[in-house]
Amino acid sequence: MLKRNVTTRAAKRIIPVLAALWLLVSCSQPKPPQLAGGTLLPAARALQAFTLVDHHNQPFTQDALAGQWSFVFFGYTHCPDICPTALGKLKRVLTRLEATGETPLPRVLFVSLDPERDTPAVLAGYVSAFHPDFVGVTGKAAQLRRLTGQLGIHYERSDSGSDKDYQLNHSAAIFLFNPRGRYQALFSAPQDPEKIVKDFTAIRHWYEANR
Repeated sequence: MLKRNVTTRAAKRIIPVLAALWLLVSCSQPKPPQLAGGTLLPAARALQAFTLVDHHNQPFTQDALAGQWSFVFFGYTHCPDICPTALGKLKRVLTRLEATGETPLPRVLFVSLDPERDTPAVLAGYVSAFHPDFVGVTGKAAQLRRLTGQLGIHYERSDSGSDKDYQLNHSAAIFLFNPRGRYQALFSAPQDPEKIVKDFTAIRHWYEANR
């Protein structure tokens, strides 16, 4: 009888512990999603201050990235192939997300690495040709370097061409920023719009589940 009572008391102590462990496991944060084509950063990265301007001639700083999801591509309007291809793909991404009912839709930002030729007015005409909601961003060279340096983006002017007719060698990656304005994921070339849609949806659901 004594042994049975000891066993009963031990069980009563163990049951609350097991229940607490089960609750802890069931309430643990969801695991990061397995992406089809993108790369999710282990921890979203905050940016240091920078000051640029959008194609409406309004200031664009690191704070402007907050408030909603943003796809960001770095290029220039005279780019013969990489930039129009990437923006065309991002247009398809928005169209697909809209069709699947994702809301609100992410922004698409096109940051020019060629401030000498890409004025806000030039950018306004360029990005609107792809989508009316695309936003062009430019600014002084030093501020562009301040931003691109934080993201590991390298670009340089090609040796060929004249002072007004030249090309830039630049990255073809698409960057994703979360609603806190932090660098969350990267989509390296070549990008597949369908995979970006799938990855973005998975990232967004994971992000919201961890808030």
